[in-house]
This record gives sequence, C-alpha cells and structure tokens, in this order.
Amino acid sequence: MFSPRIRRYLRLQQILTALASLLFGMLLSVLSNWLSEQWKTLLPWVGVAFAICFISAIIVTIRQPANIEVLIRAPRTLRAPHEAKNYARRGFVGFIPLYNPIGFTLSEQEIKDAVDTLDFDRLKLEDSNLKPTIHAVLSHAERLEHCWLLATRGKDLPGSLVYARLLTEYLKQRKGLSCQFHFGEEYSITLDDDALVLSKTYDQVRQVFSDAEKKGVAANEIVANITTGFRSMTLGMVLACLDRDRDIEFIGTHYNALGKPSQELLPITFSFEPFLE
Repeated sequence: MFSPRIRRYLRLQQILTALASLLFGMLLSVLSNWLSEQWKTLLPWVGVAFAICFISAIIVTIRQPANIEVLIRAPRTLRAPHEAKNYARRGFVGFIPLYNPIGFTLSEQEIKDAVDTLDFDRLKLEDSNLKPTIHAVLSHAERLEHCWLLATRGKDLPGSLVYARLLTEYLKQRKGLSCQFHFGEEYSITLDDDALVLSKTYDQVRQVFSDAEKKGVAANEIVANITTGFRSMTLGMVLACLDRDRDIEFIGTHYNALGKPSQELLPITFSFEPFLE
C-alpha cells in the first residue's frame, strides 16, 4: 500500500511522538494566552510550571536504544539481455581475483609470459575464475561509463594486481567496452591479516564511491559486485554499501536437485535500506 520510504515514517513510535508534540504545542499556546491575562497574580508560578513541563517533555521523549533494521527489497535476477539493458549501471566496482585456469593447466612461467604479452587465447580467461568478473562487467555494458577494479597485492608478491591490465585490455579488445577503467596501485589492497584487509577494503570502496560522485555518478547509478575476493574483502565491501541507495550484486547460478551449480551465470542485484527501529 505504501512505499518503503513512507512506511519507514509511519511506524507507531513516530506517530505517537508526533501526536504528543502536537498536543503539547496546543496546550502551551492556550496556557500562554491565559497567562497573558493573569500574569500579575500568577507570575510566581510561571517558572515552576515551565520547569515541570520541560522536565516532563524530557521524560516523554527519552527513547529506548534503537535497533538497526534492514529493509531488503526483492532481488533482481538478470536472465535475458533486455533485463541487463534495463538495469545496467553507469558505474561498477568489483574485485580482480588471482588467475586460476579451470579445466587445463599452465605453469607459473607460462602464465607470467602470457600476461606480459596479453596472450588472451593461451590464458582462456573465460575458462578461468575471471569469468564471473567478466560476465558481471559485461552485464552493464549498455550504460557503463566507469569501471573500478580492485586488486590485491602481497608484501612480497604482486597479488592479483598483475592481472588488472590483462583484464581491462581483454574487455576492451575482445568485448568492445569503451568505458573508463580505474585500476592500479591506488586501487589495490595489501593482504595482511583478515581484520586489516576488511577495514582497508571498506576504506577503498568508500574512496571509489567518493570518486564516482565527483565524476557525476550518483549512489544509485553504481553497483558493487562481491562475487570474487577474499571473505574479509567481501564483508568490507558490503559494510561500505550500508548507506543511501547503494546496491550490491553477485553472480549466481541455478542448482540441480543434488545442489550442484549449472554453467549459466546470472547477475543478481540486491537493494536494501538500513534504518533505526
């Protein structure tokens, strides 16, 4: 009957508080008119009356600690090209995982050589764990203007940062994307212990949102994809989205009766809105 935003403001506690404020205002108005006529005889009692009203108002308005509730709207699953077109965003932020081929093997040196030379055919990116990220970005190709790709780096190892240029060039050369890609050292997260990775990811994603606003991409025009990345990174991105109208996306699939996933990839977008109960 009512939209989520209207329902949020029509809760019983808010209604009672509003009615109490209205009645108190009416009473104060009547009292003021009466006192204007009787002030000479009742002046000593005016201060006491106002003190009582002030203390009563404080007691009435003291509220119990609020609970945080989350309004979760129906998820949107993009199953067809026209659905992807309708829900495509101008901005995208996601993670670059460490490359891992699926169904074939390459030595570390072979991978390094292929990455350096952008040998897409040898790496078979869509037969690797990079496929969900590729699919996620492409699902927004219709409107995508800015794509932020967050990578990892170790203390002594390059992490997934070495695959950033490989992935972006693949999306440009093989998939025809012409959006602006944002990646590199400034968009990488150092892998320490999980607690630090979580907070660093949170800060990094918040910085991306700030960059997006400066580029004219509103909060509801960017989606955060949590499909890949370590658990602490995923949680850090989710926590960074807990304000305003930011949406979270991940690449899902169908499961058979045995619980095994199919090969079909389905972008699923979740919209939610936290509020104080």
